[in-house]
Amino acid sequence: TKLASDAGLSLNEKGFIRVDEYMHTDNHDIMAVGDCAEKRDFITRKISETMLASTACAEARIAGMNLFKLSAMKTFSGTIAIFSTALGSTGFGVAGVTEKTATREQFDVVSGSFTGVDKHPGTMPDVHKQTVKLIAAREGGLVLGGEVIGGISTGELTNLIGFIIQNKMTVNNILTAQIGTHPLVTAPPTAYPLIKAAEAVARKL
Repeated sequence: TKLASDAGLSLNEKGFIRVDEYMHTDNHDIMAVGDCAEKRDFITRKISETMLASTACAEARIAGMNLFKLSAMKTFSGTIAIFSTALGSTGFGVAGVTEKTATREQFDVVSGSFTGVDKHPGTMPDVHKQTVKLIAAREGGLVLGGEVIGGISTGELTNLIGFIIQNKMTVNNILTAQIGTHPLVTAPPTAYPLIKAAEAVARKL
């Protein structure tokens, strides 16, 4: 950011390089991506201090696709701050806003959760409990955030929730989604935690 500042580029109030949705700085011959670049939260639209390699890679793809000509279809609309980690064999993931953040930002939200297993039946070896929580707008059921606790599939399920948020899908979209299942690799079709969590939310809408 010092290099950018010395070059005359604008920084925001938090010290990040100002960029537009195409990753251009205020000098349109210069782009900025990664930890140094300004980000807005996808949901709240406020300046975000998220610094994640996965977010930086998304920004870099957007910059590359807009290098020679701009495309209104290829923009960075804000960070969903998709994050996952693990402690031992237990994974933790979050995408979008948490219920606490949504409430603090005065969104009218409902939440629902479900705990199942990541393989079926639950008596199989190496089965791990899997809990999914979804946060959605009370009006229309737009999915604003999600959290996952489970086994090794937690990271990819969290990514899926991020995809749902980015594409502005609703709880009803999840309830009508078609999925593929297999005993060795997924939760059962009758108790798929993502869909069951959506059912829990739908009952409160």
